[in-house]
This record gives sequence, structure tokens and C-alpha cells, in this order.
Amino acid sequence: MNSKFCTYKRVGYLRRSIAEELGIEFTGAIYACPGVLKHIIKRHGKQLDKNTKKNIFEFMKVILEEPDYIGIYKSDEGSVSIQFVKKMYNYLLLGVEVDEMNQYIYVSTMYPINDNKIKNRLDYGELIKVGCI
Repeated sequence: MNSKFCTYKRVGYLRRSIAEELGIEFTGAIYACPGVLKHIIKRHGKQLDKNTKKNIFEFMKVILEEPDYIGIYKSDEGSVSIQFVKKMYNYLLLGVEVDEMNQYIYVSTMYPINDNKIKNRLDYGELIKVGCI
């Protein structure tokens, strides 16, 4: 990782077992930049409780270490996004981008997601229950 990423904070690690289940070859540390915190607070702050906003890095770590569900999205341009979902006070989705060319993984968003969306994504195969891996 080059020096422009020195302000990024390591919040977790993409485990080999999850990467293999999702068909991803690259694993490594997952980073969050200061800009993603601004994005999460600005875009989703009203949906998050005060404790989450105050301890956002800790919530990210827990979601990455012990997700209830995982999913993957591959765009037409070739970018890969991983979704980690964990039940906290409600379900929280943590979006992570995998940049294989520059060899780093970073948090792109985090927001609450309701039970119906979880169920729909499970029904359509967009999410996998982690206990089933």
C-alpha cells in the first residue's frame, strides 16, 4: 500500500474462507479512510444510533469478524464489492470494495438494512448465511 493511504485505519481482514466462498482470490487487510466516515455520517447518520456513530470503527470490526451474512456484487466494469451483514441493535450492512489492481480492500459504506431486504437478498441468492459456509 502506498503512502497516500497512511491515514487509513485498518478495521479488519478478509478471511480466506469467505474469499473462497465468494470466488475471490485476493485477501488482505480491510481499511477505512476518513472520507468514508464523512460519507456514512452524512448519508446514513440519521439511521444510526449515537453509540454506532461514536464507535463506528468498533462496529466495523465486529461486523467483519463475525458477519451473519455475506454477499458479492461484480460490476460490468470488473469491480468487486462484498457485503457483510451483522445483527446488532438492528441489521447493519458494511460494504467493502476489493481493488485487486492496487491490492487493497477498503470500506465503501455502512448502513442499516431491514429484515425484509435481508430475506429478499437471501431468496435471490445475493446473500449467504455465514453458518452455511
